[in-house]
Amino acid sequence: MTGVSLFEDLRTLLETKGIHSLESALRNKELAKLGDPLTNLIFSLALSSHSKRFEGQKVSGKILAAALRLAELRHLAPSRLDAHGLGDCVEAMIAYGWLRGFLTIPEATQTLHEQFIRTGVGTTQSKAEHNEAIAMGFAVLLQQIWEHEQAENSV
Repeated sequence: MTGVSLFEDLRTLLETKGIHSLESALRNKELAKLGDPLTNLIFSLALSSHSKRFEGQKVSGKILAAALRLAELRHLAPSRLDAHGLGDCVEAMIAYGWLRGFLTIPEATQTLHEQFIRTGVGTTQSKAEHNEAIAMGFAVLLQQIWEHEQAENSV
């Protein structure tokens, strides 16, 4: 089996699982499990590019929850979720966007890297400012996924 057909199998799995929209993606815990390492890979690649050294880091659920709020997309997630639950929603959203072809790993990495430059990630910031800057990078990424979804639905 080729990489393309494996990827198509994963896209088909979205349909099989009844994941037809961002809202349904954010409610799918299995998709969040796929999104977790994907999100951390994108984050680590962007940090490595930004810092000019190899990084292997995980982004916290609190930062991802903040990104969802900064992107003004909190309304898509189920109510009464804590930061961990909202972080899972973001991870599911990133996996959904990747599987739907709304973003590629290089594009997502570039988006985060550009935001890290704009917001000064890694400079002499406080921990809170550092986390806010990372959240802003992910917020831009989430907005891009949302915009692709909206554009596809308007056709």
